[in-house]
Amino acid sequence: MKMDFMVPGISKCGTTTLCYLLGEHPQIFVPAFKEPHHFIRADLESDAEAYRALFAAATPEQLCGEGSQMYATPQFEELVSTRLQQNNPQMKLIFCVRNPLKRIESSYREFHHSGAKYAVNAPFGISQAIAGLPALLQDSHYWQRLQPFRQRFGDGQILVVFLEDLQRDAQHELARCYRFLGVDATFQNPSAGTRLNSQEEKRYDTRLLRFLRTNPHTGFKLAKIPLPMQERFFTAVGMRPRFRGALDWEPGSREYVVQTLRDDIQRLLAYCNKAADYWPEFA
Repeated sequence: MKMDFMVPGISKCGTTTLCYLLGEHPQIFVPAFKEPHHFIRADLESDAEAYRALFAAATPEQLCGEGSQMYATPQFEELVSTRLQQNNPQMKLIFCVRNPLKRIESSYREFHHSGAKYAVNAPFGISQAIAGLPALLQDSHYWQRLQPFRQRFGDGQILVVFLEDLQRDAQHELARCYRFLGVDATFQNPSAGTRLNSQEEKRYDTRLLRFLRTNPHTGFKLAKIPLPMQERFFTAVGMRPRFRGALDWEPGSREYVVQTLRDDIQRLLAYCNKAADYWPEFA
């Protein structure tokens, strides 16, 4: 199936929200199924029919696209950018970015929230998580993540959307996307301002629950219980509380992240014609 556009990520930068809002435009079709991740699959051909079925309701006049944040990760970006070029050399690409410190905090919450689903025991504390989960920093190198796609598609087929701008003036940013995709840019999106997959929804295991999951005498027993049942029970007894308020950064961790990412971020900001102090910490 020939795709018209793609939103390849970057993770925890508003991809889910942007895809939903784009799908509200009458000339655009985005499947309700979140993040198909079709173009990273080893069984690409055998998955083709199921992938086409996601777009069965699209009309011939609509542009078809989807968003999957794994597309723009170090693990898959070379493979995906090559496959997307093979699928449609004229494809348009929209990337979402946000303040890297906020992205890392959001990703930290997500690792804790979804860790049991993927057998990941996210470390407690930002500095320990950065050391133990390389994706926290790797996915924040936005300029690096863009390069395979720039090489295969060129800058004229790439648009970068900043989550802060989308949250500040959704209609304006959506109009930029509409013009970029070649659809009616005067469309007033009734859902502008919607925010999906927010951090307020994220939960984490208490240290006691983490002990029970990892202890050899109790972990295998818990693993036999379906995760939805675990979620309901441990939430009810207070062992899966929500994240509340701002995260605490250990001394030196924030400075380390800023120093590590500053050059990459400054390249991205210059590429997007943004002021060097758009994200003040990285100026």
